[in-house]
Amino acid sequence: MHIGKGIQLDLQGEGDVWIRCQSDHSVFVQSYYLDREAGRSPGDAVHKIYPLAYTKVFDLRQCYHQMQQQAATANAAAAAQAAAVAGHLPGPQSVGGIAPAISLSAAAGIGVDDLRRLCILRLSFVKGWGPDYNRKSIKDTPCWIEVHLHRALQLLDEVLHSIPVDTARRPIHIAD
Repeated sequence: MHIGKGIQLDLQGEGDVWIRCQSDHSVFVQSYYLDREAGRSPGDAVHKIYPLAYTKVFDLRQCYHQMQQQAATANAAAAAQAAAVAGHLPGPQSVGGIAPAISLSAAAGIGVDDLRRLCILRLSFVKGWGPDYNRKSIKDTPCWIEVHLHRALQLLDEVLHSIPVDTARRPIHIAD
């Protein structure tokens, strides 16, 4: 088996990406846009694109909103953790509804790499990978590519630079 004519990626508008499978064999895509469309958790699935199919695999507007939401949630969780360490225990409503400590910890654990994954498409030719396949990693497939979407990465940079830095933090004084 071989990839034949491969794929064609089309950029529409300011940053939406569509894929056309020009091969006689399917391609497999990791796409947060397709995860959302399928009602799956982000990064949860690998989507099969059949020969001759033309499918939207990335939506810039959706990606931007997801970046903003995750960055704001992580920032709020980090602020709540800092307040807890300082001895100020905020109520569940003060962190945008993040009440349980485990959710707070998970939200605070969102990093730049997690947000960068929103800006990347991973594709394998002919062979699939992931929880529904024998190959657990894309690196186990014979032929794969990773597409970094530069406009999305530019927007991520803007989102990260727009996060307010808490300049009002004061040193913690411990009374004897």
